[in-house]
Amino acid sequence: MKHETFGFGDIAIEQGDTADLRRCLWLSNMKGSTRNATLMSLATFCSASNDDGELSVVRVRQLIAAPEVQLKAEVGSRWTQVVSDVRRALRYWNDLPTRWLALRLRARIPTLTDAATAASFRLGADEAKRASAALNALAASEGGTLDDVPATAGVIEPLLRGATPETFGVASLKSLDNKRTLIRKVVRFVDPLSTGMRETSIDTLPAQWREILAILERQLKDHEKSAAAILRRLAGFCARQGMRPTEIDEPLVEAFVAMELATHAPTYVEKLRAALRRWNDAVDVGLVCPYLPLPAAPVHRQESVTWQSVPSSIRAPVDAYLETAVSVRNPGDWGDLVPDADPEYAELGIVFGDPVSNSETSAAPILEPGTHKNWRDAVKRAWHAAKADPRVQPKPEVLGELFCKPVVAALVASTRRARRQRDEAKGLVFDPKVKGRYEHTLVEALCSVGRALAVAPARLEEVEELKRQLDPGVIGMKRSADGSFKRVYAERRIGTRHANMLAQFADTTRLKRWFEGPSVLWTLACAPITRGRKPQASHVALARSALMARIGQYVAPVRRTNHARYRYEGDDRHIILPEGDGEGTLIIPAHEGKTGKEIHVRIDRETVRMLKYYIKHFLPVAQRQAKASPDNPHLFPGADGQKIEDGGYALGRGYITKSKLNTSFKKHMMKHCGLDLCLHVMRHLAGKIILDQDPSAMSLVKEILGHKRLRTTQSYYAEVCKIVAQRRYIHLLERQARQVLATMSFKFVDPQTGKEI
Repeated sequence: MKHETFGFGDIAIEQGDTADLRRCLWLSNMKGSTRNATLMSLATFCSASNDDGELSVVRVRQLIAAPEVQLKAEVGSRWTQVVSDVRRALRYWNDLPTRWLALRLRARIPTLTDAATAASFRLGADEAKRASAALNALAASEGGTLDDVPATAGVIEPLLRGATPETFGVASLKSLDNKRTLIRKVVRFVDPLSTGMRETSIDTLPAQWREILAILERQLKDHEKSAAAILRRLAGFCARQGMRPTEIDEPLVEAFVAMELATHAPTYVEKLRAALRRWNDAVDVGLVCPYLPLPAAPVHRQESVTWQSVPSSIRAPVDAYLETAVSVRNPGDWGDLVPDADPEYAELGIVFGDPVSNSETSAAPILEPGTHKNWRDAVKRAWHAAKADPRVQPKPEVLGELFCKPVVAALVASTRRARRQRDEAKGLVFDPKVKGRYEHTLVEALCSVGRALAVAPARLEEVEELKRQLDPGVIGMKRSADGSFKRVYAERRIGTRHANMLAQFADTTRLKRWFEGPSVLWTLACAPITRGRKPQASHVALARSALMARIGQYVAPVRRTNHARYRYEGDDRHIILPEGDGEGTLIIPAHEGKTGKEIHVRIDRETVRMLKYYIKHFLPVAQRQAKASPDNPHLFPGADGQKIEDGGYALGRGYITKSKLNTSFKKHMMKHCGLDLCLHVMRHLAGKIILDQDPSAMSLVKEILGHKRLRTTQSYYAEVCKIVAQRRYIHLLERQARQVLATMSFKFVDPQTGKEI
């Protein structure tokens, strides 16, 4: 292929550094194993050179031609192999078209033009021609050119999913799939997320940036992996522009954010905001760098308000009360609750001395950690709304002044304003008559704070009345016999989003895929093991999702929190497995359940086999990935030992967070089973399957789901029960109609002719 056909012009060999050289290797038509070995040797060579930052290509050539003694000593016995690999990299750098594209992709978002150019390097002439035609057709379907459409998976995938045979001018679905496959193939050539060109090594950064990252990473928590990776990429992006940490400006940050969002879903902006916020936190405590502007979130939310920004006169009484509260699931030391002179009995909560009067001590309030957060949210939101609303005069200065009609009205108005913005951003029509559940929850939490902290009854009653007016569960008013009015409340039901998930299983084919789901995910997870290879992190996640689906179907539909904290070892383990092929036992203690009810059920033989296989083959990989200690008792280790609940865990003994568990489960069910299903709806699905077969089995559903009251179960499945009742009614109606029509006959006589019809 002649270089002149590309119109590249003259590009000096001296232009570019080792970052561009690595990009050139990714764009080259090289075997994957050879590329990885070359990249590792190049990294070793750069690290041994002891130069600051990326090496220029000229410097690499100089070191290869006349190696320094110290360089050879640093590389060691692999010097010959490392030099051979670096020379191979330089040979690909000498290819003008590849080098031109590598330099073109420096610090910019690739476009379909870049993908078409890379296809001409990597593919044969015929396949490259077909790829170019498919890319042009895709761009034309969006009313643009190849230069207008970014060549990243985050942008291309939605376009390909919405494409039709007419988009590419083909006649069959098979041809459409071929076009999609070809476009995905060429886009991966230049997509930074697919090729690995997006990642940045700390070792190749200038010393100033390495020092800044070291300071930032010391302030990050162990689980903030994404924030650390984003900050590393920010450092690499700025270093390639020749920018020092003190020279970062807003246009540079905006360019970096645009590149990051081009390779991710729109919701990734939340992780970007979190990472840049951590940078700004470091600046607050002494980092000599400018503040970074946070990117705008695609979903409009209320303004961020920290608890520490609330005046201490409002904050202190709440903190003082919450410090005395204990969790019913983690009561701590009973001696704190029942004082006694004998510490041995105090540990058991037994008092043998004279009873202590109420004036001397009082029982500790029972509040869960989630309630602590809700109370603080309600107080800080009410204070911030009153501060920002000019109609609230005077501004509240102590906690009791939050409990008045103007403050609550300002709180509700700010919350509804944010909800209106979210609806409009989604293209929905905002209905001002619809009461929001979130604003009612905030006011309800505010009332709880007032009752606990003994706010004046008159002020509290004013807020209580507003709370009742805001309640979205109120559907009307009813006149009583004495002439007064009573509020009529709607039946409690499953949420709209979860109800839509559950409704899809009215389709028998979807229900079939759900029953097949555990085996499908398990087969994918075990594929590398059956081929004699070690499973990767993605296979561990698949095995985890398969186990939860299997346990949800055949053992017990427990809550996602219980899934996350399964313990398979120790005296307090949840999963008890037999030595042989028998059945196992699952025990969820009462204090770990939401309703305080113990779950004690059997584990069938097939699930036992899967659990043992997981512990043998997948769990060691999961422990290494989570940096868990060898004595970690959890089936799904994670969180790097962070304190997830009040008691906390020692370093390396924590479990995976329930949100991460749910996210991976949803992704696997959608990708491999075509089902929109989360762990919570998996519980509801178990109840629906039972009620579809036997409408009278509501008590059975109550026991299976661990509900405390039958009314809760009936309210959740009200819609399901009505549909089942309707089906039962139609069945009885048709049966009765057949019986009646079989025993009775009717004769009709024509009045004009007198004959029977």
